[in-house]
Amino acid sequence: MTTAGDRLSNDLRTARECAADLGLKDGETLILTGSATLPFPTRGGDIDLVLVTPVEDRYLGFAGSRERERETEQAANEFAISYVQLPNAKEMDIEVWPERRLVTAAETIGGEIRSIEEVEADFTRVGGLDVKVGTDLFHALGWGVPVAGADAFGRLHDRISWPAYQAFKRDAALVNVRDATKGIPSSLRDERPDEAYLKLCWAADSLVDAMIFHAGHSLTRWKWRLRYLSLLPSWIDDWYREIRLRPVLEPADLLRHVDVLKKTFATYAGTPPGDLVRAAHPGRTGNQPVA
Repeated sequence: MTTAGDRLSNDLRTARECAADLGLKDGETLILTGSATLPFPTRGGDIDLVLVTPVEDRYLGFAGSRERERETEQAANEFAISYVQLPNAKEMDIEVWPERRLVTAAETIGGEIRSIEEVEADFTRVGGLDVKVGTDLFHALGWGVPVAGADAFGRLHDRISWPAYQAFKRDAALVNVRDATKGIPSSLRDERPDEAYLKLCWAADSLVDAMIFHAGHSLTRWKWRLRYLSLLPSWIDDWYREIRLRPVLEPADLLRHVDVLKKTFATYAGTPPGDLVRAAHPGRTGNQPVA
C-alpha cells in the first residue's frame, strides 16, 4: 500500500524532473502544493506545482499559451496554467505567477490583523485576488514544499504577514457565522425550521473553516473539511458532526447551536491566530519553515 510519505516522495521526484526540464532562472522558485502536501494522508490526485518568476518574459511566454480552462480567471488574476500529461496517467498542473503579482497580494493583505469591518469591506477577495485563486496561491507559499529555488521560496514566504493572512481568512468565514446568528432566528419566526437548518449548515461549514485557519492550517477545498476535524479541538468535531450528519429541526436545538455560533464569533474574531502548522516532509523537520 502506498503511504502518504511514499506519495509525497514520488511527487517530489517527478516535480524535480520538471524543474530540470524547465531550467529555473535566477530568483525563481518551483513549489509542490495540492493534496500531496496536506497534513493527513491522501491517495492519487494530480501533481500541483506553482512557479513564481521575477522574469516577466518568462511569465508572458506561459501566458501566451495558457490553457483554455479557467482562461478568463487566469487573465483577470494575472497567472497562467499549463497541463502536462505524465506517462503514469497522472496530470501535472503548473501555475505560473509573476513575482510582482505575489508582492502586490502580500502588500494588500498588509501586516496587521484587520477589524471585522475592514474584513467585510474586502472579504470576497484575498490579497486582491479571487478567493479561490488567492487562497491557492497563499497556500502554496505557506504550506507547499519548495522543489527548487529554496532561497527564493524563503524570501517570498517571508514577505507575507502570516498572522494577518490567517486572521483575514478566519474572520471572512466568521462573518458568515455572525450573519447566521441573525438569519436562523428569523427563519424560525417565519416557521421555517427547514430553512433555518440550511442556514445552520452553512454557518457550521464556515465555523469549521474559520477554526482551521485559526489553528494554523489552510483549507483550499471544502472536500477536505472533515479530515481537518481531528486537528481541531474535539468539541468542534462533535458539534459539526451532530449538525451535518444527524440533522434535527427542532427550534430549541437550532437555537442551541446559534448560541455556539455567537460564542465562537465573540471569542475568536479579530484575535491573533495560531502559528502556521506545516506538514513534515523530506528535508524539513516537523513544522519548521523551509529557508
